[in-house]
Amino acid sequence: MHKYDALLSINPEKVESLGEYLSFCKYYFKPKTYEKFGDYLQKRGDRVVGLKDEAVRDFGFLKNEERNQQIEKYKKYKSEETTKDFPLNWLKNEILKKNNKEFEIKDDFQLVSSNRISGIFDSCEQAYSYVKNLLPYSFIVYAKFELKQPYFSKDDDEFSIIQNPVLKEWAFKVPMVRGSSWKGALASVFIDLPDEMQGGRQRTESYFRIFGAGSECIKILESSFESRLRPDMDVEKLKEELVGMLLFELGIRLDKADIESIKDARTTDEVTGIVKKIFSQEDKAVEKSKIPATLKTRRGRAVFYPTYFNRLTLEVINPHNRRKRAGTQPIHFEVVPAGTHGVLQIVYIPYDAVLLKENALKNEVKRDLRFLLLAVEELSQRGIGAKTKLGWGTFELQEKHCCINGKLELDGNFDVKGWSICQG
Repeated sequence: MHKYDALLSINPEKVESLGEYLSFCKYYFKPKTYEKFGDYLQKRGDRVVGLKDEAVRDFGFLKNEERNQQIEKYKKYKSEETTKDFPLNWLKNEILKKNNKEFEIKDDFQLVSSNRISGIFDSCEQAYSYVKNLLPYSFIVYAKFELKQPYFSKDDDEFSIIQNPVLKEWAFKVPMVRGSSWKGALASVFIDLPDEMQGGRQRTESYFRIFGAGSECIKILESSFESRLRPDMDVEKLKEELVGMLLFELGIRLDKADIESIKDARTTDEVTGIVKKIFSQEDKAVEKSKIPATLKTRRGRAVFYPTYFNRLTLEVINPHNRRKRAGTQPIHFEVVPAGTHGVLQIVYIPYDAVLLKENALKNEVKRDLRFLLLAVEELSQRGIGAKTKLGWGTFELQEKHCCINGKLELDGNFDVKGWSICQG
């Protein structure tokens, strides 16, 4: 693959590999000799007879075109295009069209290297052999999926002829879903999962164990509790942050008594008592520091891996004028097309539970596994990435495996179906 620093000395003449595709998109972003492509044409009267030398110099891919075909194409529709739009339309109409409007990464060195360096397994057997070396009751969620709709997440690098390039891995430039994107999407789905136990508090405890606690509300609450003895402590601010976290971040259902008790609290000690009641009556950390362990900033038990794809295409959204009912400014998106396959991999390690009794740990892991699998199933219907309101990013889970380092009794309450569970 061509290096980024060498792009200015490259004039791509063909697009067959991922490196050539990236070079094409970046190199032709540079300024051209003329503003319109029609200025590159040699004319005799109204008749187009050829191209000026600057055309091949600015657009190296024109060298491979047969001369007679060139002239006919330019006479029909390309002569009025701006030199900014010309390479993009050439990519769409002349290159991608030959490959069913898609670009496939056939030389998969970049894809294989990205998966290997990121630690993504090739099979469920590899995942199972790996999890046996982790702490007891660690597990791996390993699922292969197929996109039902295009996936898009905008890249940070905007140096491209495409207005909205898809997110790519930094070194190998393979289209990807970041691990942090999986984590954020699953966390947002988590608060909507059904949980009839204790007003949704089992789900909330699983949320903190899996994803950790580090949001702004959590940090403000933690700092508020730590500074509870300050005479200038703002109790109203503390109550406001508490209600915001419980309702909007965690989705906990508060009954009338909870709301009234929060409203009537006048001191930080009263607020601390409310938190003790809502989260855990037996939390020893509460007795020692008055800060519930649930509310302390900490890392979660789950590690979310990135997903890499091997296909690209272009999608167009053309906003219409409401009066004329016609679009004049189409917006191009580089996306991963529907039908592309990927791997979702999540590793769960109960690193903070080494002192727990085995039965308590097994109950925690069983609840966390159930909620996490339910969240994955729900996310497959909602979609990952941007433009999910248009249906983008939805996927179908095809091979669903979960490998556990230990034996869990998955009884009738474990209502997640279709997953292959291997334990040992």
